[in-house]
Amino acid sequence: MNKLVKGRSEVKLFQSLQFKLIIGIFAMLVPLVAYHLYTNFYAIQVVREKVASSNNDLVDLFMQSKVDQVLEDTSNYLLTRAAGDPDVLSLNLYPDNDGEYQLRKARIINRLRDDLVLYRINTFFLYSRKAQDLTVTDGNYKNFGELAGWLQKSSTNDNAEWTILRNGDEYGLFTAVHASPDVMLGAWIDVDNLLVPFRQLNLGGGGEVMMIGPNGEPLTPSSLSDTGLDDLRHHLKSLDGSYFVLEQPEGKELAVGTKSAQSDIRVVVLVPERSLLQRLTFFVRAAWLIPLGAVLVLGLYIFLLKRVLFRPLSDLIRGMRRIIQGDLNFRLAEDKTSELLFLSSTYNHMADQIKQLRIGIYEQELRVKQAELKHLQVQINPHFYLNSLHIIYSLATLKLHGNVQKMALYLADYFKFTIRTNRTHVALHEEIKHISNYLEIQKLRYPDMLDFEMHIPVPLGASAIPALTVQPFVENAIIHGIRMEGEAFIVRIEAKALTDDPELFTIEISDNGVGFPPEQLAQLGSGSFMEEADGNHIGIWNVMYRLRLYFGERAAVEFANGVTGGAVVKLTLPLQLGSDGGGHVHV
Repeated sequence: MNKLVKGRSEVKLFQSLQFKLIIGIFAMLVPLVAYHLYTNFYAIQVVREKVASSNNDLVDLFMQSKVDQVLEDTSNYLLTRAAGDPDVLSLNLYPDNDGEYQLRKARIINRLRDDLVLYRINTFFLYSRKAQDLTVTDGNYKNFGELAGWLQKSSTNDNAEWTILRNGDEYGLFTAVHASPDVMLGAWIDVDNLLVPFRQLNLGGGGEVMMIGPNGEPLTPSSLSDTGLDDLRHHLKSLDGSYFVLEQPEGKELAVGTKSAQSDIRVVVLVPERSLLQRLTFFVRAAWLIPLGAVLVLGLYIFLLKRVLFRPLSDLIRGMRRIIQGDLNFRLAEDKTSELLFLSSTYNHMADQIKQLRIGIYEQELRVKQAELKHLQVQINPHFYLNSLHIIYSLATLKLHGNVQKMALYLADYFKFTIRTNRTHVALHEEIKHISNYLEIQKLRYPDMLDFEMHIPVPLGASAIPALTVQPFVENAIIHGIRMEGEAFIVRIEAKALTDDPELFTIEISDNGVGFPPEQLAQLGSGSFMEEADGNHIGIWNVMYRLRLYFGERAAVEFANGVTGGAVVKLTLPLQLGSDGGGHVHV
């Protein structure tokens, strides 16, 4: 390493990558800067596109935040009010000359009027089609007579879409939702009111903002001539994300616009082109040299980068891929550039070290994995011991000495199995015998309340499984599923070979208890409890973690509730036949 550092410090300046990149940048930028200074840096098309893009972004931003957001918030408010206001929902139950009808209508209008300050609209309204009764929060019926006629003969959209409607001399947007077949809630906003935020834009001298309908008809006053309006209608599609130039008697105008996502209105911004170009000077005749010069300089710079930088970096990437693939014999050739020389030397040194440490790291990982497996296997044993001691204590407290004697025999067999669990695997029939001892102990604790059934085919009984794989699920079934009254609690254990995959078999532990609560079943199904063993589900966590270490993705544990009740746990394990025979137990 010291030799590498010394060699790097002795490299001449012109051999450094930094020097070569600076020379390349100057080779590309100096001709372009000189040429742009000669042409005064700008062309009219670039300015036009930049201004159009800037105004388009502003119009889009204002449309989303100042118009669409207002319309969306108002629609959501009406939908919520129509679905949740009891006065609105029950208004059609009373005739319009009934006092209760008038009282409920007054309460609805008062609430709408109180909420009107929260929304930038003109008015909310309530309309009864049966009574042909239109009531508004701001204004009077005469001001919205055309709206009432439209509501009476039209079918309103329950999704609260906004519709353009001319009411007298004004255009407006309105929306109405059905609260019942005859009662509607709605809102009205003058389109000129929606243009107020857009008039704050700096459009230069003579610029204006207008609103048009879906067919290009003006909804607000405009200074455009009839020819300009026709031209605007013809280029409506060009306004979506772009611009076009309008020919006006006073000069050209740059038109940009955007369509509302909540309605059919479109905002159009007109900017006089003279206000953009009045301070610019340029040489049009020299404009064709810009792309030619840029292509030549860029081609030269790309050639330089490819030879100086891209080719060595490509070799380095190829070497990294060889390491990923496990080939540690690939080495990079030394480069004349000081930075790349350091990278290639470092890569070669790193490959040598990885090759030397690889075997040692693998062996260390194996030792750590084996120690972790032994720790996890031993971890679950105290969990069973404590439960057994509690059972003995309960039997002794009840002075059931005969049961204590039986308990001692079963517990002795249980401890014999536990002592032998230093083995990583046991035959399935040994695990089942161990579980039988555990269940016999529990039957002493719950006389006439607990029974169990086991169906283990002889070939599957010889299959090797991790020790204490099934027992924790049986223990959890008794602890959390047993009921103190009603029918006897039955635990069933059944092993089956998979017909579609002869290398796998299943072990199903089921009961007729209370089953899994929905929230617990969701937690078990998502596997979130596997993130850490915090004391909850320690037995399940231990089993699933050991299965993951032993078998990886080939093993699976599924949790469900039975069709007729009770909990069901299904383990899918690889079929690994041991040297000893299996067994068949039926209780």
